[in-house]
This record gives sequence, structure tokens and C-alpha cells, in this order.
Amino acid sequence: MISHGVCPNIVTFGILLDGLCSHGKVEKALEMFKVMQNSKMDLDTAVYNIIIHGMCKGSKVDEAWDLFTSLPLHGVEPDVQTHNILMSGFVKEGKFLRAEELYEEMLRKGIVPNTITFNSMVEGLCKQNRLDEAKHMIDSMASEGCSPNVVTFNTLINGYCKAKNIDDRMELFREMHLRGIAADRVTYNILIHGFCQVGDYSGALEKFQEMISSGVAPDTITFHSMLAGLCSKEELPNAVAMFVDLQKSVVVRQLGG
Repeated sequence: MISHGVCPNIVTFGILLDGLCSHGKVEKALEMFKVMQNSKMDLDTAVYNIIIHGMCKGSKVDEAWDLFTSLPLHGVEPDVQTHNILMSGFVKEGKFLRAEELYEEMLRKGIVPNTITFNSMVEGLCKQNRLDEAKHMIDSMASEGCSPNVVTFNTLINGYCKAKNIDDRMELFREMHLRGIAADRVTYNILIHGFCQVGDYSGALEKFQEMISSGVAPDTITFHSMLAGLCSKEELPNAVAMFVDLQKSVVVRQLGG
């Protein structure tokens, strides 16, 4: 660009920065970010969000936090996305207390949380087996002007499955339908695996059949859970039949059917 007399601007740098972060080249992205800072370029919140997200993905959450706390010194105000990125990073690294603190700070600043914010909080609460609090958080979303999505429900359903809480996970699954949120492959995989975990093959098979009839295509995770459940129940003929169906579905996909 420069050789052709074109000077790259913040948009150009932002695209390059995002590309490097998306491909896991965080160190290269940080080098470019330093060049951008040294050039006295007027960096905005969007650019900081890109690099903070890249740092969190690259397991540099503490460094991302340091950059986050320095934003006011650069005349930049973090927005809801900035907070969401860091909260998600803390949750993924098992530092939920810090995510909770950031959430509280966000509310004190008057920054309105969105569905992504709540998804991170629900994930963190579920990881700590604080399932009642996670459900309460979902119920409180309407007061903040946002609604749960399939990811929100999948996260809590998975939490209930890990706790082997059959009644609450099925109640939540029914609530999804009442809210008009369609279950996806992840939802069914979680439920099928959950039923197999507690030895309820009939429940797993029922959900597998519902998955097919709903037009949701099973994947290798689905079949693995079903086959493992069948084999553990000494239902070898059914396991073999399912394996044959799996082979057929793979062939059909390969033929473009």
C-alpha cells in the first residue's frame, strides 16, 4: 500500500489485526498493535476489543486485563463488548470470581449487559455447580431488556446433565420450546449424553428419534453417545444397527445427498 502512495488507516490496521488474532498469531498482532500505538494513531474501542479478544484467546487474560485497565489513560471507554470479552476469558480460565467482579463493575458503570454477557455468567455459574443462581440469572434477563438464546439454555441444560438432575433439565428443555427457541444439535447431544450417563437408554433413544424427526442432523458425537449407551446396556444388535446407519449417512454426505 505504502509503495503505491496509499497510507493505511485505522480501518486497514484493524482488519489486519483481526486477521492475525483470528489465526492465533497473537504475538504478531501485539507487535502490530505497538506500532499502531507508537504512530500516535487515534485508536478506538473497536481496535482495543480486537486485541483484547486476541489476547484472551491466546491465554493472555491477565495481560488483557492490564490493557483493559489502561484504557481510560488512552481516552478510551470500554463498552459492553470489551467487558464481555474479558468476562468470557476469565470464565474459560476458571477465574469466575474475577468475571463476577467485572460484571458488578459493569453494572455500576451503567453499562447494560446483553445476552452474551449473561451467557458467560451462566457458564461460569454452571462450572461452579451454582445451578440455582444460573437459572435465576436467566430469569432476570428480561429485566435487562434481553432474552436467552439457544446457547444460554444449552449451557444450563449441560450443567443440569452433569449434576444428573433429570427433572430440571427436561423442564428447561420444555421452557425452550415455550419461548420459541428451537433446540439445535448441541442441545440434543447434551440431552442424549445425559440420559446415557444415568443409564436411561430409553430416554436417550426417544431424544435421538425426536432429533431426527425435528430435522436436526446427528453427528459423530451423537452416534458416539448412543453407541456407548447401547454397548454398556448390552444392546449389541441395536448398536450394530446404529453403526450401519452411521456408515450410510457418511456415504450419503460423501455423494452429496
